[in-house]
Amino acid sequence: MANAFISLKRLLYDDSAWRVEISASNGYFSGVQDFYTEPEDLDALGADFYKFPHSIQDEVRLELGDRTGKWAYFVLVRAFLFDSVGHAAIEFAVDNNATSLDHAQTSFFIRTEVSAINNLGQQLQAWVIAHDAPLIWSPHAA
Repeated sequence: MANAFISLKRLLYDDSAWRVEISASNGYFSGVQDFYTEPEDLDALGADFYKFPHSIQDEVRLELGDRTGKWAYFVLVRAFLFDSVGHAAIEFAVDNNATSLDHAQTSFFIRTEVSAINNLGQQLQAWVIAHDAPLIWSPHAA
């Protein structure tokens, strides 16, 4: 089994928006998708991951596009608690919304601890400032 991870890499793009490639694996399944976002939105997401959770029902999510084909892609990264004693997970789902033989999608969960999600938030905020190298987060490094 491979190690679980989430990775973000900024791709070249001639605009104020960022083109980002996200890839992830839970050790069994993996996926990759590029998307467009503003750096301040990633910084705010990092702050939300860092402060997670506020309550047992709290969740933090990055959701872009949709799976109906109205967008060029779908990206979901969602942190949540899955039981009443505070066990956490991150849902990862991507869909390139391509047609026929070029279509690809994946959806899986990465089990982790709240402290590792908080660490992802810190890493994401630092990466927004210094984004030359990819961010590579592991659910076991908190």
